[in-house]
Amino acid sequence: MNRDTRILKRGYALVRVLIAGLLMLGAGCEMVKDAVAPASDQGADWKIIQAYIELDTAWHAKTAEIHRSDDPDDEKDRRLAEEAGEHPDIMLAVNAARAIVDGGGERAFDAARFLVEHPQGLSKTEDQDIEFGMAALKSLAGADWSRVADYRNAREEWQAQYNEIGDADISADEKRERMVELAEVPKDLLAIGAALAVAELGAAHGQSREAAEFLIDFSYGGPEPQTTLMAAHLVSEHFPDYDEWPKVLSRLDYMRSDTTGSIDEFIAHMASDASDPVVRATARYFVAAGLMNDLNKGSITSEQRGEMRQRALTHAMGLSVGLEDEEFVRKPSQDGQSVTRTLAQAEAMLVHGIRHATVGGTLADETGRRLDGSEEKLSAYAGKVVLLDFWATWCGPCVGSIPDLRELAGAYPKDAFEILGISVDDEAETVTEFMTDEPMPWAQWHVGENSELARTWQIRVFPTYIVVNENGLIMGRSSDLQASRALIEQALRAPLSTAAET
Repeated sequence: MNRDTRILKRGYALVRVLIAGLLMLGAGCEMVKDAVAPASDQGADWKIIQAYIELDTAWHAKTAEIHRSDDPDDEKDRRLAEEAGEHPDIMLAVNAARAIVDGGGERAFDAARFLVEHPQGLSKTEDQDIEFGMAALKSLAGADWSRVADYRNAREEWQAQYNEIGDADISADEKRERMVELAEVPKDLLAIGAALAVAELGAAHGQSREAAEFLIDFSYGGPEPQTTLMAAHLVSEHFPDYDEWPKVLSRLDYMRSDTTGSIDEFIAHMASDASDPVVRATARYFVAAGLMNDLNKGSITSEQRGEMRQRALTHAMGLSVGLEDEEFVRKPSQDGQSVTRTLAQAEAMLVHGIRHATVGGTLADETGRRLDGSEEKLSAYAGKVVLLDFWATWCGPCVGSIPDLRELAGAYPKDAFEILGISVDDEAETVTEFMTDEPMPWAQWHVGENSELARTWQIRVFPTYIVVNENGLIMGRSSDLQASRALIEQALRAPLSTAAET
């Protein structure tokens, strides 16, 4: 154990002792709360928050150092476990922040900001913590439309500068330099709180709908997805004639994660209760799409996956009946042009993806184009275990995994195992030139950005690895190459049943 690691571990221990002491102090203060000024309680609570922030900062610094090292993956895993350990528990700090907000005072804003910015992905009550913090910011800011307008103008000005750099006819290096020089995205959490306060007033405030739409379109500097969801609830409550629900549902779908179940609930509500049939159909699509994504989780059983697949198909099949020619909300760009799809086409692609692009499903005989321009079907790989790798040359983690993929490609006989790279780069030539300096001795397809294949398979993260056994059954799907390798070894030892889940 090196000196820095010993210091970090001592720091962890000292801060834990400090937190424990503060908790004991907090308990004592509770017993004699009538004799102690509120400021003392707030001071102790704020020290708990500061102690957590120090622990969190040290933990991230150590894990970043380990990840940047040249150590092999096994050694990195060992160091992460022994030197960094588990991420510090946030719950004591969350409770302290809630107590400060409840008590008011000079630290109320700082505590509310902590609740908005820190719990995501860490707190067991993430949604509630962030909503609690936003409610506090709303109360602190009040319905101050001028603050909202000033913030919106500042953001729009920043976005215009950003777009100007992106559209400039200069080299990529020059663009990067100018991006670095550009000021950070404007942030003002109190303006977001003010927008929520204005939107909550409904017809009683002339800018309430404008405030809600601003929050729904909110892209920088705030607690997505909770802000968008809160605004969506306010629009649903106050503006029954709102006509942009498909756009809102699409945004909420992109924001979903394991910790945002309230978004699932809202979309499901719209799927059953929305008065507009197009909105109901669109919401049904996103309910099914969410279930399709959940089908790929490794933590569910085969029985659970089968039941989930059936629910996804129930929502997806027939959603466009009577609305077949209505436009679907998502219009991906291809060759610089928006591609319009009907609800019927969107339904067909979704059903195909649920059946043939999720764990437990069986591959369809998709067709792709190799780098030499020739077409090839997935049936060309029948009888082999295959790793499908959706990747791009602009994707850092994709490029970083190439040495491990080369090792994997040579680890098994080609008549038993193959890798099929599927590039989403704009141009096939980009991949060909890249491979001149970075050999990738396995088959490559080029499907391009926003391809029909990637959309049907709902490929949103790169790299995405899909392991298929020799019978075409999808065994796993993730961005974790080590987990994918374990499934490949499992398939090569004992192929799974040919029967896909219904």
